[in-house]
Amino acid sequence: MLGLLIPIFGIVFGCGIALLAIWTEYKRDRALIEKGLYQPEKPRPLGPPGWGFLIVGSIMAGVGLALIVSTVVFQIGKATGIPGFIFLFIGIALLLISFVAKKKDTMSKS
Repeated sequence: MLGLLIPIFGIVFGCGIALLAIWTEYKRDRALIEKGLYQPEKPRPLGPPGWGFLIVGSIMAGVGLALIVSTVVFQIGKATGIPGFIFLFIGIALLLISFVAKKKDTMSKS
């Protein structure tokens, strides 16, 4: 019986602590708004512009190349070669987008 109550209490109190933290943050923000002192936090960018496209594009291009190479080496057939080309060209397009975004950002700063 006790073994059944421990997870239940853990879930209830764990969710309760999370909700209490959210509620106190809300109350603090409301008090700052009423006093006119509230300044919302501005999210910082995670990296230079196009960074996400660069990461995703390189991963997709790598997956596409792996599928194409495995098709050629193991002579599997067109079943994996065609998706490999699809991944490869999507990855190349995302890489080009990242380079264009980076170049546009450097041109706008000058």
